[in-house]
Amino acid sequence: MAGFTLIEVLVTIVVMLLGLLGVLGMQARSAVVEFESYQRGEALALVREMESRLTNSRSIVDGYLNAAVSSTDGSIYVGSGAGAQDFSVSAACVPGGGVALAEAKFEMCQWGQALQGTAAQEGTTKVGAMIGARGCLIRVVPAEGNALADIYVTVVWQGASPGTEPDVDSPAGQNFCAKGVNFGTGLRRGVTVRVLVPNLTKES
Repeated sequence: MAGFTLIEVLVTIVVMLLGLLGVLGMQARSAVVEFESYQRGEALALVREMESRLTNSRSIVDGYLNAAVSSTDGSIYVGSGAGAQDFSVSAACVPGGGVALAEAKFEMCQWGQALQGTAAQEGTTKVGAMIGARGCLIRVVPAEGNALADIYVTVVWQGASPGTEPDVDSPAGQNFCAKGVNFGTGLRRGVTVRVLVPNLTKES
């Protein structure tokens, strides 16, 4: 009888351990999903920020259309990484004084620093954005309709675990925004919004 009781205890312990391992696995997975959701939320906020800048840029739109600021293939980007454009002067963003290109560079500088995570820091580490965040302005040529500018605002970053990546030929895909950057197999994430800057000039 004593031996039978010992076997029951061992079986109970094994069952409890399996249950605990399952709970721990679910918690780990939940943490990853929560982090992915947090990163996507941050990316959407940063895309909307640049969308707002563009829709209010009618007076300097030519600056945004300059090849130094935007591209048709996603090769120009700001944010993290050695290949990112840096429009700052001694780490500061300098207003353009009303000059279209200089103003666009100033706006891109601020956006780039936000993508680097300068909004929040832990010590000297910037933690206010996604992992490896990069942002692109991808021009559509010719612009649709009578628009002054037709631009895809795209943010890409590194996910926490392998998953479905954006289509390679979409603005957030491997062939476009930050196209030379390899985040790892299944780790590229991206969000995009298309912005049309309307021409409000009355035609005679």
